[in-house]
Amino acid sequence: MIWKRFKKNKLAVAGLIFICISLLVSVMGYIVVPDHTADVNIMYPDIALKKPGFSCNYLKVKSKSSEKKTKSFFSFFKGWDSDFDLISIDTFWQKNDSIYFKNYNNLLIQNIHKSEIYNLNNISLKRISVLGTDRYGRDLLSRLVIGTRVSIAVGLVAVFISVIIGLLMGLLAGYFRGWVDGVIMWLINIIWSLPTLMFVIALTFAIGKGFWQIFVAIGLTSWVELARIVRGQVFSIREKEFIQAATVMGFSNIRIIVKHILPNIWGTVIIMSVANFASAILLEAGLSFLGQGLQPPAPSLGQMIKENYAFIVFDASHLAIFPGLMIALLVMSVNFIGNGLRDALDVNE
Repeated sequence: MIWKRFKKNKLAVAGLIFICISLLVSVMGYIVVPDHTADVNIMYPDIALKKPGFSCNYLKVKSKSSEKKTKSFFSFFKGWDSDFDLISIDTFWQKNDSIYFKNYNNLLIQNIHKSEIYNLNNISLKRISVLGTDRYGRDLLSRLVIGTRVSIAVGLVAVFISVIIGLLMGLLAGYFRGWVDGVIMWLINIIWSLPTLMFVIALTFAIGKGFWQIFVAIGLTSWVELARIVRGQVFSIREKEFIQAATVMGFSNIRIIVKHILPNIWGTVIIMSVANFASAILLEAGLSFLGQGLQPPAPSLGQMIKENYAFIVFDASHLAIFPGLMIALLVMSVNFIGNGLRDALDVNE
């Protein structure tokens, strides 16, 4: 019944499809992007600031690193080092025991010995940068995909933390009332009185800057609104006849809360969680833009905008537009889903 109502909202379905596709591509991450190295941070200065659709040939040479490169299950989430290095070239040719080549946009002819080539049967490869390259020559599509994964991960983990804390606090305050409600509401009012962005920045100073620290910082600041709404819902449900009957029958408080109150507020919790997901994405982007979020060279959408916003007035505006557009589409899709869930879960419809 809920799904039938939900799918009538075309915008909500479109938002769900976009989020699912983004989630799938983000999870696959390093498998689908051209640059599968950690933090997608391989730089090619010769091909910096190239437009979308740019293609280039690369010479495959043996890696300078002497460490043996091995893949593990976690490599698909963290990336892995390539077995060879790439040199961006315009043309190349073989002569005797040497490979001669011209660097991209460079008329100077260079040469290397054949022994330095990674595979003589496959000397070069051609790579297309679908979204172009940034000012360091890094592939923009690769950084956009991994940056999107960071935003989605922050949203999911922050929502999980906020639901656990907010639901617990709201249930306790609404059910037990009295001094328990007073203490929890006092804490909620204090946190709510602080500007969210400033509070998160203060937390990052206290617990440090990094991947997991951002999850915790955003999660610890986004539970108060959920707790307040859950508290109000529990206040109302607690006065219903079936709750009074359960109390008279001697059911424990835990059983009443878990089996009789909680199922009646799940709709509200889901809708609030979706709203918090969108807020977490925006908050993470804002923190990264201010330099308080994920630290370079790890990519995030907010950090990509910070690095490239100056190019908006030049000929490379796409460097800032693409990550900004991705943030807008993610937040808009999540809001569409929230509106669809609100209508689908509305008992008055």
